[in-house]
Amino acid sequence: MFRRFAIRHAALAAVAACAVALPAAAQSSNPDFRLNNNSGQTVNEVYVSSSSDQNWGRDRLGQNVLPPGQSIVISLPAGQCVNDLRIVFANGRAQERRQVNTCNLTDINVQ
Repeated sequence: MFRRFAIRHAALAAVAACAVALPAAAQSSNPDFRLNNNSGQTVNEVYVSSSSDQNWGRDRLGQNVLPPGQSIVISLPAGQCVNDLRIVFANGRAQERRQVNTCNLTDINVQ
């Protein structure tokens, strides 16, 4: 009886461990992130592309802007983890970040 009890608890522990491990595995291939404008300037344009791509692609803000203190969620294709970012401020200044592994983070702060 004790042996059956021990086997049952071991099986339950294994199932629980898998349930805990699954969300972490799912998050590791999720490249989506929140871009936080912590600068004192409005962001006019945001470009995010795979580091292997030679083009920036479309402006992720479209016709919108990102005022100071505001955030936007950037959604990317699953598994596209290593990305380059280009942020253009209202005064024309640009900030670039290369080879950012967005699957390993949830937020990027613009200073």
